[in-house]
Amino acid sequence: MDARLLDVVIGLVTFLILCILLAVLPMVMTPAYAYLAAIIIFILALSGAGSYVNEKIA
Repeated sequence: MDARLLDVVIGLVTFLILCILLAVLPMVMTPAYAYLAAIIIFILALSGAGSYVNEKIA
């Protein structure tokens, strides 16, 4: 798979994860902590996926 296409797919999937987390986490946590946790999970997922792709491509 082309690296650029893979980056776009990863970006879309992690964005969907962020949207889901923003909708679900405030139901089970204090909203302030839920939003912060959603952003942190999004950043970790995006950076982890990017690192994994870079290892596989190189």
